Amino acid sequence: MSTTSTSPEAQGICPPDNQRGPANRTSNSAQSKPITGRPLNGHGMASGNSDIEPLARVLGWFSLGLGLAQIAAPGKIAQLIGVDDDDNTITMMRVVGAREIASGIGILTQPKPTPWLWARVGGDAMDLALLRSAMDSPRADRDRVATATAAVLGIAAVDALCSTRLATEAVASRQQLQHAGDVSVKSAITVNAPIDQVYGAWDGFQNLPRFMSDAASVQVTGDGQSRWTLTAPAGITLQWDVEITDSRPNEHIAWRTVSGAPVTAEGAVRFRAAPGDRGTEIVFAGRFSPPGGELGKKITQPFADALGTKLGNDLRHFKQLIELGEIVHSDDSLIPGPNPAQPAREVPSGLSQSTNAS
Repeated sequence: MSTTSTSPEAQGICPPDNQRGPANRTSNSAQSKPITGRPLNGHGMASGNSDIEPLARVLGWFSLGLGLAQIAAPGKIAQLIGVDDDDNTITMMRVVGAREIASGIGILTQPKPTPWLWARVGGDAMDLALLRSAMDSPRADRDRVATATAAVLGIAAVDALCSTRLATEAVASRQQLQHAGDVSVKSAITVNAPIDQVYGAWDGFQNLPRFMSDAASVQVTGDGQSRWTLTAPAGITLQWDVEITDSRPNEHIAWRTVSGAPVTAEGAVRFRAAPGDRGTEIVFAGRFSPPGGELGKKITQPFADALGTKLGNDLRHFKQLIELGEIVHSDDSLIPGPNPAQPAREVPSGLSQSTNAS
């Protein structure tokens, strides 16, 4: 078996002798879960998430029915609400009826009826202004006008609620659509070391290059900033600058890519005491948006699988580094191809590993 020498004393993260333990236990293995964004339905909204659409349709039918009544029998509607049915009132009633019909058709036929619902809110304000003016007329039935005003206020509240809810859902749907091709990864491992020691090894990301594999590298560029490079499938190399946005000692470190980076990513590393006084649990979660538009989305799944596997391996390397002071490699990982049962005593040039012959 060959191991990578890490000069524990120089690194300052070598565990005390009484904390060194097995590098990998089955119960402590890193568990990686790559997840891609869920598809949305054809309307750009997550399926089954909208409970306001039935109310919008009810308002559409109500608007259509009221508009037809105002055009077909404007005098009757005028008398019902307590205003004089003169020529000016009849004309205004038909104008309002045409507005209601237009709103109703828009709500019932458009896949995104939010603008038509806001048109209803504007129409409600217009109706309230007309009723306020009618209240001052000596020929108006003030009791009926007051009743009509209360009814319009109630309908206006429902219109505003429905419009606001649909607008909020539309924003959420756009955000979901924007992240539909994202790659989300999550991995966890338990390290047999105190939480302050584990957190200290992650703090500032200074030690990430010591346990991240050749498929990725981290270069610390400044206080709380670093440059990450990742080799994705098909030989694609991704590079982005990362800044630490929030950190709480012995609890979490949150990060995200800086503005203008070619890759949009964010994530957090969380730390907590493991049950049974078994050390520290580390949970790494991140989300990456592959570049390249539709082409990028097509490679999302293999990218997710590769990234999830790599993250699990890196956490196991970190566990070995903390518990043993070195990262253990098999001979096959160092020298590709068939290897003898008895490892060679001489390591090929270019490899700085110490060899332990059995």
